[in-house]
Amino acid sequence: MKNLPRKVRRLLCKGFEFAKLLMDVMIPPELSEALRAQGYDVLEARNLPPEIYQDDRALLEEAAKEGRVLVTCNYSDPQSNFCLLHEEWREKGKEHAGIILIPQSQISHRMRRWEVRDRLVRFLNRISAEELRNQLWWLPQD
Repeated sequence: MKNLPRKVRRLLCKGFEFAKLLMDVMIPPELSEALRAQGYDVLEARNLPPEIYQDDRALLEEAAKEGRVLVTCNYSDPQSNFCLLHEEWREKGKEHAGIILIPQSQISHRMRRWEVRDRLVRFLNRISAEELRNQLWWLPQD
């Protein structure tokens, strides 16, 4: 715990439950590494079997099973995207740990990735794992 930033240590001492994350394959590995360096529990979809990371439904099932918030850029594919899956799960009464959407354009540009990292860290430091549960969030612009 000594290696964690002071603000994170304070929140942990107050009982704040940080979200565990599952990063979709669209999210650059550097972003996952940067979040781990901040003390977050981050799993990358690219490290899962292909039958999971290549199938959006299976990926959301895995995230739910592991109690991880899914971080993705997949919101515009008309055949399968996490906005549609979130609605489908709500209608069926299925639960997940949450979904955070990041516009692809914001992580495609190398320099903007660090802005996304900073915004994501600020967001995750404000919103607990419980508040994210069963919710679909667009990463705030701050």
